[in-house]
Amino acid sequence: MEILKIAALALAAVVIIVLVKNYKPEFGILTAIGCSLLILYFLADSLKYAFSYISDIYGRLEYGNSYFSIIIKVLAIAYITEFTAQLCKDAGESSIASKVELAGKVIIFCVAIPVFVSILNLVEQLL
Repeated sequence: MEILKIAALALAAVVIIVLVKNYKPEFGILTAIGCSLLILYFLADSLKYAFSYISDIYGRLEYGNSYFSIIIKVLAIAYITEFTAQLCKDAGESSIASKVELAGKVIIFCVAIPVFVSILNLVEQLL
């Protein structure tokens, strides 16, 4: 049922943006940002269940649980980067959006370095 709330909110925001854009374009951007934040608020409840499920899986892992936190960090960085870049694109700032995407990729690479090192060590042991 959350998707119905989100869809209704998004449609209402689109209507408001279209109506307001002719008179005050800056309010259209603020409406889009406000709508995006409300959608995140609605998703927060769903994310609680997802993180609870993931933490249960994490508790059952015997091997590789040191990499589990890295995977969660990478997913969080990817979602935050995508959300921020889309907001920048909505505001008409595609150059800033591309810089945000580049920054997200660099940060993901830096966070994932321990995984790469572990893979290289495993390959070295196999040879």
